[in-house]
Amino acid sequence: MQVVEVIPVVKGITKSTLTYFTKDKFEPGSFVRVPVRSGTALGIVVKSFPARQAKAELKEATYSLKKLARIDKAGRLSPAFMRAAEKTADYYAATLGSVLSALLPKIFLESPELLGKADLEERTFREVKLVQLPEVERLREYKGIIREAFARKTSVTFVTPTREDAVRALETLSNGIENYVHSAVGRKPKEIKAILWKAHKEKHPIVFITTPAFLAFDRPDLETIIVDRENSRSYRTLSRPHIHLKTFLEYYARESGKTLIFGDSVLSLETLWKERGGTYSEAAPLTWRIKYTAPSKLVDMRKRKFEVMSPELKDMLTRAIQENKRVFLFGARKGLAPSTVCGDCGSLLLCDNCQAPLVLHETHDKSKPNEGESRLYICHHCGARRSAATRCDTCNSWKLNALGVGIDRIVAEVEALFPSVPVLVLDKDHAETATRARVIAKRFESEGGVLVGTELAFLHLTSVSYAAVVSLDALFSVPDFSMNERIFYLVTRLRQLTAESFLVQTRNVGEEILSLAADGNILDFYRAEIKEREELLYPPFSIFVKVSTLGTREALEKKAVYLQSLFKDHKPHFIVENRGTPSGKRMLNMVLRIPRESWPVSEIKDKLLLLSPEFLIKVDPESIL
Repeated sequence: MQVVEVIPVVKGITKSTLTYFTKDKFEPGSFVRVPVRSGTALGIVVKSFPARQAKAELKEATYSLKKLARIDKAGRLSPAFMRAAEKTADYYAATLGSVLSALLPKIFLESPELLGKADLEERTFREVKLVQLPEVERLREYKGIIREAFARKTSVTFVTPTREDAVRALETLSNGIENYVHSAVGRKPKEIKAILWKAHKEKHPIVFITTPAFLAFDRPDLETIIVDRENSRSYRTLSRPHIHLKTFLEYYARESGKTLIFGDSVLSLETLWKERGGTYSEAAPLTWRIKYTAPSKLVDMRKRKFEVMSPELKDMLTRAIQENKRVFLFGARKGLAPSTVCGDCGSLLLCDNCQAPLVLHETHDKSKPNEGESRLYICHHCGARRSAATRCDTCNSWKLNALGVGIDRIVAEVEALFPSVPVLVLDKDHAETATRARVIAKRFESEGGVLVGTELAFLHLTSVSYAAVVSLDALFSVPDFSMNERIFYLVTRLRQLTAESFLVQTRNVGEEILSLAADGNILDFYRAEIKEREELLYPPFSIFVKVSTLGTREALEKKAVYLQSLFKDHKPHFIVENRGTPSGKRMLNMVLRIPRESWPVSEIKDKLLLLSPEFLIKVDPESIL
């Protein structure tokens, strides 16, 4: 008789392992079916040992062990994968089961045999390598790495943050090796199974292109992992447990001895900091200044208070339309205007439900000729709506001034200037699904004209002749430690997509970030930003641990007292958001700042795991807001 410790792959299970008995012997990483609560769930074996070894403990136990159900399917996770998942759980103060749940898609849980054979061969990990090159040169470098791997008779996993990136990588990397490149991204379950089986059975080394969904796929000869666009926010999970998949991949590479390569046109600040400190090395000499093909211009809009478009931008649009070239106009915010201020008392127009700034929108209902009826205010925080024919909540004045430039306002301006030119919009309001976004992008590719969009459009654009940042200034007002890095990455990405002419409009001309991004000067941006973060002890010099919870004002006061007593030795800082939710609740954030070299701290991690599900835990979050 065997005693088996199993990790339930279920979110919300606070215990790291559950114990069962069975007559069968299971290897660590094997999949089993376990009784959990009122039903059953998939579990992964951590440890299996003869019952006689724990005879005394079993006699003294206050509970009886339940029997384990076998899954009659081959396939298990490698020991290296399990150790990496365990270290990731430790780093993010999560249970191992919840981390495995985030790492394993449903198709692997239903058909564990698709994982392939676990690689038990011990390899020696060398180092994480970096590639910082523009996209075309970077893909050329990746092809060289793949050729070298094939020469060693080894395979490569190529990881991209999104489906669209995977599709582009498949088109580019397949050239000349079509029979040995496999990707299950965006396929139906039946097709995915067929592709995975084919990838397993192929005797020749392969390139397996995937999003983070299929990181658990393995072959005995799979020795290299390339992570492209490593600076993308899409590598962070959106739901619990909140983990960064780059962290898991680094643990996995170290545990399995695989070669790990991070690549991007501008690597993340933390990655560059590790390279400067000697933790990472170069796979190819890093490019610290991007050489653009298109000239750029920075336009000062401070003297043009009520203008959406400068004469320079109008000239660019006129030239592009005359040449029948495609133009992309970027706006950072949706709607007509991101905020509205009373002209008499200066008060900001806020949502009645949650106190977030209201955004003015067009209803796109052409049947309403009256402008007041065709516009309305929408809260992007809770979704509440309010008529545009409203007054100031503070002084009851009608004198409301819409401030800032949103996507709808840019569209209206282009349509007024060039009524015969097709104008498309690509943001979350106009493309609620990825399929709809692809349709809009394809139409722009074939018909041309003007495309107005947010960051969402970057996923679907390969290149444009002309591009302009119409409005980005709203991002500078966000008090977040990572915002400068995000702005720099946004501008450089758009700059690289532009073939002939690039323009940035701003009322923050003093912001050095925009000029550095327009010039492609990565080195000077890195030096300035890392110096500021070091002075303020921001990441990467510290780790932030953020605990958030919702409640009424009275409930939050009690929760704050509880958290203060629990973490009093670690100097917690509390932030209460005045913005509420439709239910009237407020948000309380507790932030701990831990020296990076000290994390993970067992005492803090254990206390975080004691917190009930009403507390949301984020370790090393992208934002502390």
